[in-house]
Amino acid sequence: MTLTAATSTALRRYASISGRSAAAYASSPAGMRCPAALARLQTRGFAVVNLSDESAVEKFRTINSKSVLYFTASWCPPCKAIAPVYEELSKKYEGVAFGKVDVDDNSDAALDFEIAAVPTFVLFDGDKAIEKFTGADPSTLEEKVVDLQGR
Repeated sequence: MTLTAATSTALRRYASISGRSAAAYASSPAGMRCPAALARLQTRGFAVVNLSDESAVEKFRTINSKSVLYFTASWCPPCKAIAPVYEELSKKYEGVAFGKVDVDDNSDAALDFEIAAVPTFVLFDGDKAIEKFTGADPSTLEEKVVDLQGR
């Protein structure tokens, strides 16, 4: 498989967030099937990035100038309702990175951000948290993302 420059850059970016080796991903069955998707990641940016551990959350916040963390749980009905809206917003607002943290899988990050209920959204301008709110209101979420992008 030959990698274009965009695909290669997307692989490095994926590896920096996920902790996986870019070479290992590129040679995996998923990487072999999806080089075009990886190129789109570079040109568009990531859609929603699943952050499975505390270091992934830190890396995500560090490499993105504007970002939103969505704290969720697989058993949470309001989380399931807002998830497709969050995914659509990630496609609509290209200047903002969107991360997702499952509080059951990544309880350390949930503790760090003092998450008491899900869904909770934390918005960052650089490394600084500028907003935190709980609830599954699509209009509030989009309003906050628009404000973040305009900062």
